[in-house]
Amino acid sequence: MPSLETANVGKAVAARVGTNIREVRTKLGMTQAQLAAPEFSISYISAIERGKIRPSLKALSILARRLDVPLTFLLEGSPSGAAEARAVGYSPADSGPDQHVDVDLLQANVLVQQGDYEQAKALLGPIQPERVTTDQVYRLYLLRGQVHLSAGEYQEAVVDLRNAVAQGEALNDSEFIERARNLLGKAYFLLYNYTLAVEHHQHCYTAIENGQITDPIFSLDVFSNLANDYFRLGDLEKSILYYHRALETLDAMNRDSKSFARQYMSISQHYKSVGKLSMAREYALQSLAIYEMRDEQRLVGMTHQRLGKALEKQQDLDGAEKEYRQAIIIESELNDEISASVCHTGLAELLLKREQTEEAEKEARLALKYAQAGGDAQTQGQALIVLAQISHKLDDYAAADQYFTQALELLDASNAHEITADAYFRYANLLEERGDVKRSLTIIKKAYEHQRLGKRGDIE
Repeated sequence: MPSLETANVGKAVAARVGTNIREVRTKLGMTQAQLAAPEFSISYISAIERGKIRPSLKALSILARRLDVPLTFLLEGSPSGAAEARAVGYSPADSGPDQHVDVDLLQANVLVQQGDYEQAKALLGPIQPERVTTDQVYRLYLLRGQVHLSAGEYQEAVVDLRNAVAQGEALNDSEFIERARNLLGKAYFLLYNYTLAVEHHQHCYTAIENGQITDPIFSLDVFSNLANDYFRLGDLEKSILYYHRALETLDAMNRDSKSFARQYMSISQHYKSVGKLSMAREYALQSLAIYEMRDEQRLVGMTHQRLGKALEKQQDLDGAEKEYRQAIIIESELNDEISASVCHTGLAELLLKREQTEEAEKEARLALKYAQAGGDAQTQGQALIVLAQISHKLDDYAAADQYFTQALELLDASNAHEITADAYFRYANLLEERGDVKRSLTIIKKAYEHQRLGKRGDIE
């Protein structure tokens, strides 16, 4: 049985919450009926405002969202604190500092799309979850998760993205939940936990199939993620099925140029600097929309490339080559050097398998050229590995060793342990073919070391 002191504390909290809700509601000009519908009755809201009952945390989260104030103000503010919260700008609907937070979150989103994660991180850093609205807290956790993913901080990404999922659940917003869950699945995938990855992505897929989310860009990402998950789990039939679903989603979508998106972002930042926040928001939204269109087209190309890889594993080499060449056309049109390099490398490996050595070398050199232009160590290393295999096939062992050495140095520095382990295994196999067993054993040890380092990221 609770003590008298505990009961008195509970009554005091209920009274403060009720007073704060009433003051914010009346300041907004809302009736009890407008605040109540559709989840609650008018009598329930009336009882809360009179301090007769204390709402659950879930109910309070819904009311805070509807009133556009932080939940903490309803719980902990002074009797006038919640109304003051709105007066100083803790809602996107009001003028004041909160609009700055909203624009910062929006611009951070655009910066993430641009790949400028450090600047996005700088914008997000000062934002305190306990001093912004519930919607903004969700967006903050989601963007933090994306920044962590970009930095290879996958465990940290899991923490923030779990918080985003929980925030979406508190808001009872299925789209918020599934968008966060989709990124959480990516984090698990990057931690080599493919079982948890596919579990989260299947939740997203169910929401799409049930019509809860109709955004084709989101659907594309989920289909592509599921294809990747099943590929890693060794279920090639499902992998190919979802790659096809992804491609079907994009039949009617057009490509666009990133230069316009950058221009819109520049204009947005200018308007923000002179205090014209509504214009800043408008141009930032346009920039974000263009980047999303561009990114989805990049994903089209990479989906063709991954479908090619799956078909290659099924020994459908003609089908695989067709997909690789389609991927190259798309990524070249987008001027995406890194993705283009990946596509050319995949085609080069396939052509080498088909004994078309000269054509394979041409593709591998194009892959290296694009990778160097993009300044990406991992894709440079992968292109060099193919050139090394070609040199080995031509019995030019000195050139093969030189390419392997360059490639492995780049891959060692990239911390891509799974890819690096595979490269070492390839080199070891070729050394064994030459009869150089001693060096082969040394290289195999390094391969296993990278495998071990990669598995450290697994989550139970």
